[in-house]
Amino acid sequence: MRALVVDDEALVRSDLVHALARVAPDFEVREAQSAQEALALLNRLPCDVVFLDIRMPGLSGLDAVAVIDQLPRRPPVVFVTAYADHALKAFEFAALDYLLKPVTEQRLAATLKRVRAHAYDKTLEPSMVERLPVDVEGRTLLVRIDEIRYVQARGHLVTVALFDQDFRFRGSLLECSQRLEAHGFLRVHRAYLVNPRHVVELNPFLAGTYSLHVDDRKHSSIPVSRNFVPAVRAAFQL
Repeated sequence: MRALVVDDEALVRSDLVHALARVAPDFEVREAQSAQEALALLNRLPCDVVFLDIRMPGLSGLDAVAVIDQLPRRPPVVFVTAYADHALKAFEFAALDYLLKPVTEQRLAATLKRVRAHAYDKTLEPSMVERLPVDVEGRTLLVRIDEIRYVQARGHLVTVALFDQDFRFRGSLLECSQRLEAHGFLRVHRAYLVNPRHVVELNPFLAGTYSLHVDDRKHSSIPVSRNFVPAVRAAFQL
């Protein structure tokens, strides 16, 4: 996930960036020292959240939100300010949260839970109507993406697992991930993708890894390899 921190005070900006690194190490954090610089960055590279100061020279944070609202992919905005009197105005602009400086790590962690929930909901909304084409024995089946529990790859064979039905076809996990990660699916192993909506249990396993259980008929267990543990912990807010 990507975050953009916007503040004209370098020290304040640096403090927030370091706090984000401690609370959310999976975030890629960029900085901007003005609203104008932030808008230029957002036009080139979408972000998942913008931490925006309100009182800045030139274009204020409130002015910047009016421009951010017009972006094709409007990121949630969290206002960060030393002044409590802008809160009402901020929420009129549909701010996700309003943080007062200095921001504590505990308060920042609570905000990031809201950010992750917002991003998770956005990725899952399209999955309710979209389908994955699967070629099986000369037929092309259209499998509802929201019904897929997990995808497993073994050699050149890929298995798409539903509640009580599996479909196998020739392909690669990379091809599936390119389609399904946009709908919130997680890569948890070199051979597995999993749909977080259907994960009902997460158990610690060897050497700091996990096993996931999904809500199919068999209560299938999915291994999580060490390389993917940070992404899994972030997705489930562990």
